[in-house]
Amino acid sequence: MDRLADRSLRASIADIECDKALPKRVSVLILGGGIVGCSIALHLAELGFKDVLLLERGVLTNGTTWHAAGLIANARGSIALTEVARYSSVFYERLQQDANIDVGLTRAGSVTVARTPGRMDELLYAHDIAQHCNVESAVIDREVLETLWPLADVTTMIGGLHFPGDGYVNPGYACIAIAKKAADLGVTVREETAVLELLHSGGVVRGVRTDQGDVSAETVVLAGGLWSRDIASTAGVHLPLYAAEHVHVRSNPIDQLNKPPPVWRDVDNSYYIRAESNHLLVGAFEPNGVPRSTSEISPTGFAEFDPDWEHFAPVRARAEESVPILTNVGYDRFINAPESFTPDTNFLIGETAELDNLYVAAGMNSQGIIYGPGVGKEVAAWILNGATQFDSSSVDVQRFSRHQSNRRYLHERTRESLGRLYAMHWPHYQSSTARGVRRSPLHNSLVEREARFGEVNALERANYFGGPLHEEAYSYDRPGWFDQVASEHRSARENVALFDLSAFSKFEVVGSQAAALCHHVATANTDVPIGGVVYSLFLNAAGGIEFDGTVTALSDDRFLIVTPSTSHTKALAHLSKAARRMDVHVVDVTTSIATIGVMGPRSRELLARVSPDNWSNAAQGLYAAREVEIADVFAWVLRLSYVGELGYEIYVSADAAENVYEALWEAGQGLSVQAAGFFALDSLRLEKGYRHLGHDIAPK
Repeated sequence: MDRLADRSLRASIADIECDKALPKRVSVLILGGGIVGCSIALHLAELGFKDVLLLERGVLTNGTTWHAAGLIANARGSIALTEVARYSSVFYERLQQDANIDVGLTRAGSVTVARTPGRMDELLYAHDIAQHCNVESAVIDREVLETLWPLADVTTMIGGLHFPGDGYVNPGYACIAIAKKAADLGVTVREETAVLELLHSGGVVRGVRTDQGDVSAETVVLAGGLWSRDIASTAGVHLPLYAAEHVHVRSNPIDQLNKPPPVWRDVDNSYYIRAESNHLLVGAFEPNGVPRSTSEISPTGFAEFDPDWEHFAPVRARAEESVPILTNVGYDRFINAPESFTPDTNFLIGETAELDNLYVAAGMNSQGIIYGPGVGKEVAAWILNGATQFDSSSVDVQRFSRHQSNRRYLHERTRESLGRLYAMHWPHYQSSTARGVRRSPLHNSLVEREARFGEVNALERANYFGGPLHEEAYSYDRPGWFDQVASEHRSARENVALFDLSAFSKFEVVGSQAAALCHHVATANTDVPIGGVVYSLFLNAAGGIEFDGTVTALSDDRFLIVTPSTSHTKALAHLSKAARRMDVHVVDVTTSIATIGVMGPRSRELLARVSPDNWSNAAQGLYAAREVEIADVFAWVLRLSYVGELGYEIYVSADAAENVYEALWEAGQGLSVQAAGFFALDSLRLEKGYRHLGHDIAPK
């Protein structure tokens, strides 16, 4: 936050010897000299792996780290991310003790306040996660809030959540201390070296081209913050990452600030406050963010935009209403600098789908200081072990579709992403920006039946039908769509329900070694006769579950693999990597084939009304597939069910999907047929105890 003007800090950087000649070959090459890149370098060195080169285009910390607020939080919104954040907190304590640089660690604690019952419910949920992870926290009332923050007006607040172990560091000093420790352990650090492109061949990253020559590397890590997307694109790698303005202002000195109060998070009003010496720093996560393309950002480091007091005015007014002394003292600094965000406001780590040995650690969504050390630890372990060592489902770079790296899509979504950090984290929350990008072949049929759409990987899916819209029905208690989902659930249990499952990821494996590939990648025995269907897991190198799905033998040299929609990028990469070594082709048929689920005890009766084929148990048993006549076309039908009742999945070409769906709907009127969505599907599989990736099974 001081642009590294302090002479002692610059002397520490000089001690790292950043200006020597560039090595021509290294084992691990890290791009980016911020908190994340330096952390990865240090953790690799601490694990005994020291043939590491860290490159920074400018000087260390000059990207995002220099203007970070330096907040430390011990607990986050999930158990997995809490463990990452908690490690970071412990790490800074150790860094403060071991480094010759004072990193400004201040254990002032933090309080998050609630102004609505819904927000209080969210804080109670956060408290439960903290308690589960043995993080000290306490639910507090207005009286305790007033004691912790005597400068605040707490009369309109319901209560809050107190984390005594939270606090903040000086981000620039912390980063340099990390870099110095890494250099002392043998890591090579080079500043003022611009990376021009990634070098690759045969689906494997080979190194980089810089303005000072090429560097070969066995592994490359993209930790370049908001620039990571542009660097990745030089090798055809897609990262859903976009920048936005992030603002914090600093008050003039406040005499009443005798000691640092806890970090104050008024998330209902989109701001936080922390002490900086005898000043108060006020930062905003406003709901109408200002996205910025990299073409608008200076590449020379320490990038800033002009102060925009008008845009900041609504947040300022709310902060001054809550902490009235801010109105009187005024402000002496306005920082408006770029920060990178992702479509779901979770960061990006892990190996990319497009290139082997290319790792990403970027998109911190303004939480780089909170997560930096933990991310460094996990990415270093991932590189050395060849697989994730924690439940990385929610942050794996491969969770997104390729479409979500589109700049127009990202520009629109980022308006919302910045504010999502502090907006209500409702269960089943649906983004409102950049919607309608991808649509199922059955989209119009679902609209006619009042589908309430959610989004997964920029694809619209029906969550439920009729009743309130999502934004009218959110709750930590019984949501407003409960009755609709309950009705759909009962329909699948008692009669018959139609599901649009076209979002499923679908791949054809074709070639003389197609059977061998399926046998290689699946845990189940896929040596089945033509028409056989097998449910299987697909594992990483450490035996963790990367995704699950079904394998169907369509012929001797043609298999269909179907996985969840959220596994699309990962599954395609996993299968394609295996196919490189075999006489086989993996064809992505996700968008060319629609999937209709016909589920329930009367599903067989319904299908018999639209197909002349025999639908008896003898004609098609469980986990069997066959091609049938249905409506006016032909389709493959798999007899299996994720809902736990008699059921079938119809795989039909996208251009004929509406013909089949409407025929089923019309024929089902006398059978109490009902359209059902993914919320009902989830409740049905939960009731039957069927597993779901990211909830019940994980890569670690």
